[in-house]
Amino acid sequence: MARHTPIEPPREVRLKRKLNTLELSWPDGLTTQLSCLLLRKSCACSQCTQAKRTGRLSLIDADIHMTSVELSGVSGLQFHFSDGHYRGLYPWAFLRELSEQVA
Repeated sequence: MARHTPIEPPREVRLKRKLNTLELSWPDGLTTQLSCLLLRKSCACSQCTQAKRTGRLSLIDADIHMTSVELSGVSGLQFHFSDGHYRGLYPWAFLRELSEQVA
């Protein structure tokens, strides 16, 4: 994820609760739906990163959903998940990378 050019934020962000997805519409026309499970598993907060680095098992409910989405300044989004996790910041560049992977 070594991007050197700034990433424009999406034109639109929609939490689709019934589908358990986050829909991102990017300025270049790419629109993707990222599952809440993918976003929770992709958390890069210090707690989750340490667990991945040390090989600790993380149990994440497959039915996890977002309880809320917050804009984090101008740099990205912060999600609140149904398992109580809310520490990860998801920068625009990271969300774009995930979007390109699922597109």
